[in-house]
Amino acid sequence: LTSLLDPERFPAREVAGLYHERWETELGYAELKTVMLERKEALRSRKPDGVRQEIWGILLAYNLVRLMSLEAADEAGLPPTRISFKNSLHLIRTFCTVNAWIAPAGTMKTELRMLRERLSVLLLPERRPERRYKRHVKIKMSGYKRNPGRAPSTAGNHKGNDVK
Repeated sequence: LTSLLDPERFPAREVAGLYHERWETELGYAELKTVMLERKEALRSRKPDGVRQEIWGILLAYNLVRLMSLEAADEAGLPPTRISFKNSLHLIRTFCTVNAWIAPAGTMKTELRMLRERLSVLLLPERRPERRYKRHVKIKMSGYKRNPGRAPSTAGNHKGNDVK
């Protein structure tokens, strides 16, 4: 449902495109919460300044990983959405804890180039933007109706076979 009723100001295709852009933002939130923070969503700081600092640090780290992924994708001629955030984060963490401390300062440019080359092979499957499915609930124990078009599962259905 929408309150954007004027088709001149809000063409349907444009609004539909924005919906998919919104999901890119949701994917970013999921990357932050489940990958970077490892589902530990509580901030450790107890004072407002500490909370602000922690949030800025998290956002800075997220954007640095995304920037490195973008640079790696550009150098490889790929769209940035093809580079895995999760694998990039793990590779960059390893780089920071190992290479960044032992590599001589004069070789850091080369080290970072090699890191971008490694990042460019952490590919995800190509996106299928033309894919559109009717939404449905996939949860097994849901109170919602099953997906139309699928026959209900008969596994474990013992109606009429009750032992008394």
